[in-house]
Amino acid sequence: MNKKFVSFLLPLFLFLLLGFSACTDNDDPLPSPDGNRYLLDVTREERISRQEIISLLDAYVPGLNVSQSPVALLVKDLDVVALTYRTTGVDGQETAASGIIVMPAGTGSYDHLLSIQHTTVDMEDAPSLQRFYVESIPAVMGNVVIMADYLGYGVSQTPDRQHPYLHLHSTGTACADMIAAAREYLRSRDVTETADRLQLMGYSQGAHATIATLLELESRGEGSRISAVYAGGGIYDTPGTLQSFLMAGAATPSLAGSAVPSPATADAVTFTDSGYLPYIIRGMTYGEQLSLSDANLYAPGLISSGVTKMFSTRPLSEWHTVLGTDLTRILHPDFFVLGFNGNADIQALMSALKANSPVNVTAPTTAVTFYHSRMDDFVPYSNTEAMHMHCPNSKLIELTLAGHSQAGMEFMLRCMGVWGL
Repeated sequence: MNKKFVSFLLPLFLFLLLGFSACTDNDDPLPSPDGNRYLLDVTREERISRQEIISLLDAYVPGLNVSQSPVALLVKDLDVVALTYRTTGVDGQETAASGIIVMPAGTGSYDHLLSIQHTTVDMEDAPSLQRFYVESIPAVMGNVVIMADYLGYGVSQTPDRQHPYLHLHSTGTACADMIAAAREYLRSRDVTETADRLQLMGYSQGAHATIATLLELESRGEGSRISAVYAGGGIYDTPGTLQSFLMAGAATPSLAGSAVPSPATADAVTFTDSGYLPYIIRGMTYGEQLSLSDANLYAPGLISSGVTKMFSTRPLSEWHTVLGTDLTRILHPDFFVLGFNGNADIQALMSALKANSPVNVTAPTTAVTFYHSRMDDFVPYSNTEAMHMHCPNSKLIELTLAGHSQAGMEFMLRCMGVWGL
């Protein structure tokens, strides 16, 4: 999903350059430099020249020929910082995580921070592992951009490649702690904060993470700092979304909050990006620290073929092709039976998914602007309809472009205030 999104995201950000200006209990605690509560270490401080940024953009989308366009005149040098910080793991213990700060070269002060919760990426493509991470490009126009890698990525990657995908509390905690660590870093470098304002933004997985971060910040009494929240194309009703996949694809409307799928009506249940199903299963199992058996979650043939070993050894982007498009060959047959045939492991999984769906927790009090396209080919529009109804202090803007990735481009243009241009 992310690689397709990036192919549309880069032209978008190049357009933005023309018109946008921002919007424990552990007995052996991790050491912090200079008495910082969150910041642990600075692993990289690097200035990326405008020429290199232009070259990187040309490499991503050669057809744009950025180096020969007027856009090239607007690109400025950027300072990129990779850091590690203190947060809490899914087991409740203190752990180290990583993320990045990207800002205009030589920034001496800022009046807001822009925390971008990124889309789903392979662990190899974590922001802190990239010389220049493309979703941080709004920094070119004056933003101080903050981005957490997410737990399971970067320095917190586990040997078995576990990531608490769509797990509400651990995601919100990790992102909020990254924001706090970034402020400590900026203060240590004498970068002055002239106003305590924070903006949150994210699309797709980043939208779910944005709401998770918002909820965490509000729980810490920091809601008044947040001046804007933009969430687009997110999964807020995870059981309902999974149901839509089981009923033969994301184009099928889901039932908000439902945790019981209807029986499949066809022999094959087709879904192109099939790898997201085990990614959801593994993420929620890890996030909730559940003890579930693969034998009760995946198709017998998939297990006997040894394909499930790929989940702990290979990047997510490779899963879709290997697994194929027929979900009946991936998931246990009980997924397709009303009531899950009494399968206790599936029932526990669905309960965990429901508990981690933003539509099923206390709504945030901060104003949120939601965006979604009715023609989204991956995340059902009903997710955002349900979330908008759940949040009294919110508004919903309907995106007009078809497709999840294309709508992501429109989302960014709209929430930055330049769609009309």
